[in-house]
Amino acid sequence: MSLLRGEQFDPCLLSSIQEDLLIMKILRIHDPNHRYKIDARQLLHVVENTMHFISPKFSDPQSNYMNSWNVEVFGLEEKLGYTIKKISHEILCKCHENGELHEETMMLFETLGPFRWDAKVVLTLAAVVSIYGEFWLITQLVHRNSLAALTAKLKQMPKELNMLKIQLKALNLLIDTMIEAANLVLDFEGLPLQQQLLDDDAIVVTKSKMYITVYWILRSSISCASQIADFRTMKDNQAFKFNKHCSMDSLQLGRRFPEKIRDLFKVSHFDNQEVLRVLFSLKNDLPLKDSSLEKYCGIQELENKVVILLISKPELFTAEKIFYLVQRMHDHPLHKEIGGSYAIIWVPIPYSQTWSLTDEMNFQFLSNSLPWLSIRHPWSLHSSVVNFIRQEWNYKDEPVMVVLSTDGVVTNLNAIDMVWLWGAKAFPFSTLREKELWEQENRILELLIDGIDPLLTNLVEEGKHFCIYGSDNVSWIKELNNTLKKIKSAGIQLEAIYVGYKNPSKVAEIILDISIEENLSISLSTTKMKLFWLRLESIKNSVARVEQAAHYSSSLQKVLRLLEYTCETSNDWMIIGKGLSTDVMILKGREVQECLNLVPELAENVAKLGLFSAIRCAMGSPLPVKPCYHNEILPAEEGLTEETVVCSRCKRPVEKFVVYQCNVTESAEAEQEAKID
Repeated sequence: MSLLRGEQFDPCLLSSIQEDLLIMKILRIHDPNHRYKIDARQLLHVVENTMHFISPKFSDPQSNYMNSWNVEVFGLEEKLGYTIKKISHEILCKCHENGELHEETMMLFETLGPFRWDAKVVLTLAAVVSIYGEFWLITQLVHRNSLAALTAKLKQMPKELNMLKIQLKALNLLIDTMIEAANLVLDFEGLPLQQQLLDDDAIVVTKSKMYITVYWILRSSISCASQIADFRTMKDNQAFKFNKHCSMDSLQLGRRFPEKIRDLFKVSHFDNQEVLRVLFSLKNDLPLKDSSLEKYCGIQELENKVVILLISKPELFTAEKIFYLVQRMHDHPLHKEIGGSYAIIWVPIPYSQTWSLTDEMNFQFLSNSLPWLSIRHPWSLHSSVVNFIRQEWNYKDEPVMVVLSTDGVVTNLNAIDMVWLWGAKAFPFSTLREKELWEQENRILELLIDGIDPLLTNLVEEGKHFCIYGSDNVSWIKELNNTLKKIKSAGIQLEAIYVGYKNPSKVAEIILDISIEENLSISLSTTKMKLFWLRLESIKNSVARVEQAAHYSSSLQKVLRLLEYTCETSNDWMIIGKGLSTDVMILKGREVQECLNLVPELAENVAKLGLFSAIRCAMGSPLPVKPCYHNEILPAEEGLTEETVVCSRCKRPVEKFVVYQCNVTESAEAEQEAKID
């Protein structure tokens, strides 16, 4: 996990889970040698006195500041000055390694492992301020001291600092903040009596904040040293030239780059490489991170693959949605077969234009945990790329999945709903494929519950009768439970599944407890209930995008009626079906009780017709005395042979025959004869 460079730390932004993870890692490194004793307060005074001569913000130094260097040290095997010099050297070396700032910070923690918390921060500040003080001393003397001028020449330091006023002011402000934070750490560490007077919870909370503060002081120290190192490598007048060129280049790029991106997506390409390079790889040959393989990747590995850009805020989804997405795409049975044909890249974009510490820690935690690619440094994405995603791809801070074909063409501006519904089966995830899936879709129960719970999947595959129902009305649920008891007492098998309602509250948990207590329904957790409503909402969104999809299937028409009834309200409803059946019965309000009250009296018809058909007959006209001998030819469908089919006229179960139809046309027959001749 890496943290963003230069981010101002606010402890309140960290979630408790993220904070705990970071603290655990820090504490594993912390191994204090109790023989090491440093007067941290006195050393901090030295740091503050030094900064007074650099920045007027700091108060006047103590009258005996020249003697304040007499810092008491016990137990160290080396002189304090050597320890500070060693830390300074390590920090400067890290400035030139171009590594992850978080990793460098943790390595600095290892170096400081034997020291107490107050000593860690003060030694680090002393190291940084010594680097900064040397820089300022030479630049102050460079015009009137030959030795300083020659030293500056050797170090290639700028003679004039006027062009660096803004940077120096920001650097001074950051060091000032770090010193203030260090004083708080020293105050807490130096008052063991007050710690004993605090209750345990208060101690835990305060120490946690202290650990995070120490982390940020060390991290910021590396950033400060890196900035100082950049100052030291500037040649005469280079600051002015650097700022001028950057301004000109930024202006030109700001004008041309957005247009280049738009033009790029207006034409077809030989492959997807140019598109991906412009979006993600202009500055980095390895812009992607594959946490499952623990390696960095280039865009070359995406050649000849369908690329899905998962664009979201850095926190991505709720936990249940994240796990469900992994299941639908990575753990899907088809993944082994076609997984090499597509790749998911997570592109996190924060709500604001800047990344907060919370944003980055969310990203690092999730990107190190999920089985797909992610942008290594999403905070470094060019602003034109981010603006293009927001404007041209209509990203509004809600997760979307933009699909690029193997030749870099956008084939779907948001495939997220078809991914929720069909998972890897939706490959290649284009809008055309979405239409095809709706044309083929006829198994309503499977469509509603696929992947939510293995028990529900078994009900479908085993061809059992079951009902799915939802409500926020406790009285209605209790009445329904009484009816379900009567059905079970009559020996009729009907599994019941309570799925709550959209945006469930505590009422859903009360109803769930009632159902569990009476053992009348299959119990779904509130998390799985949310997944059901996610699927229902995805059906609604997907159908809205696919024109005329509602006309392809009468079964789908029923689902849409269910959506109209349930998605915007918390009404009482039930859907009854059987396994892989292509037909269902949707009941609303009082219809549910009226229908189910008939079931206990239908035991005889259930044995003949099956539960679903018996209910249909009971709700219609009585069966005639004799069959009508009406013939119906139904197209072959998978699962149809296991169903009891009812005559559309007399409602009696029909006897099944197999009919074969020749589909060879005259033209095809003529072609075959020509081949024989």
